[in-house]
Amino acid sequence: MTATPRAVDIPKGALGTTVLQWSTQGQSTAEVWVSMDGGGEALFARSPAASASAPWIQSGHDYQFRLYAGTAHSQLLDTVRVYGDPAYKVGVDYHATGADFVNTAFLSIYHLPGVRDTVRGQLQGMADRGATLLHTRLWMVTSPGTSSPEAWRLHFPPSAQEATNLRTYAQDVAAVLAADGHRLRLDLTLLWLGAADYQQGTPTTGLGFDHLTADVFTSRVNQTVASVLNAVQDVTRPDGRRLVDSLYLDGEVMIGAKANQEWFLTTHYPSFVQQVRAAGLTPTLYFLAAASEAEVLDNGFVDSTYPVLNGHRSMYWIYRSLRFLHDQGLVLPQRIDFSCYPARTASSYSTLVQRIFDDADATLPSLGLAKRYGAVETYYLTNASDRAALGAAFAAQRNVNARLERLQFWTTPDGGGSGVDVGYPFAIEDYLP
Repeated sequence: MTATPRAVDIPKGALGTTVLQWSTQGQSTAEVWVSMDGGGEALFARSPAASASAPWIQSGHDYQFRLYAGTAHSQLLDTVRVYGDPAYKVGVDYHATGADFVNTAFLSIYHLPGVRDTVRGQLQGMADRGATLLHTRLWMVTSPGTSSPEAWRLHFPPSAQEATNLRTYAQDVAAVLAADGHRLRLDLTLLWLGAADYQQGTPTTGLGFDHLTADVFTSRVNQTVASVLNAVQDVTRPDGRRLVDSLYLDGEVMIGAKANQEWFLTTHYPSFVQQVRAAGLTPTLYFLAAASEAEVLDNGFVDSTYPVLNGHRSMYWIYRSLRFLHDQGLVLPQRIDFSCYPARTASSYSTLVQRIFDDADATLPSLGLAKRYGAVETYYLTNASDRAALGAAFAAQRNVNARLERLQFWTTPDGGGSGVDVGYPFAIEDYLP
């Protein structure tokens, strides 16, 4: 028995549909029964082989369809589970419990008294205010065997304690049940600084602050990926669904702007994709839109290298980075995720955000990509009316051919702009449709 799709994306205020197909060999009669959220069963269909639609899937609920032989409701032949997801996922780039990034980043100190309790309380609060997705960054910074002077710095590769902390955190995210019945998903991004900073030095002369040889650096990258996957790949929510969806090898990829990024991707991305897929997660990267008003509205922009970008300056770095992956035969993400920090002067946020996604539509399909996007970083503005306007500008893009699938706002550092750090609690409702 199959269900297509098993995860049904459902617009706000609507119902979704999945299609069940089943076939029994040698059975003259069979029945399919369904239960919602582990409740009692109800008859869905009676036939030894058929295809039938279930047009009443609700967001935030899970359904078990069970195929029984005969009509006695006793011999179970197969089971399939279907999940109702909000079509537009809104969440938080969550890695610290307060505005002070240096001292309130929590993963390295999750085992210390009080930290876990604080995080669990905030997780519940964010879910209750409408968050459906969290995105947590892991900064690899410190060499093995040395102390980390600041809580945000993890070891490269993560220490045993840090891996345990990550698993415990994932389990805590998985356990959250929002007041309206929905549960959270979690994405993770690996970031590389200090000892792991591939932009420092060269593969020939040594990489990072410790001048690691290319072979040692790559070994540590592989160890890091394996450590993270081992910590989270089998963490499931009480409804049986895997918690972690996507793992990003790097954030704000900018081919042509970051030293050694071409080497980093060609050397590590293929094996990363293989490892992450084998663990049942989605391997990916995210990029950066050029989003100042001057860049977004530069109608006269001409790109002498890639004419497809003429008049679409906001895609300058995104297109170049994706074009590099394409030309190198590397895997292109199915959904194009990027940081999007529209910096307005005279125009509205609505005008800027609309133009950025229109630019994406005008350029990225030339690489064979679908019009599917995620804004995985944006401002959390401290002015309430500005924040609501920014959130509404993004939400409106969900209504344009459903092209925007997710939005997450940045918190600290600089979540409200340069030098403006913001911490829990968050008005998540300002970003909801």
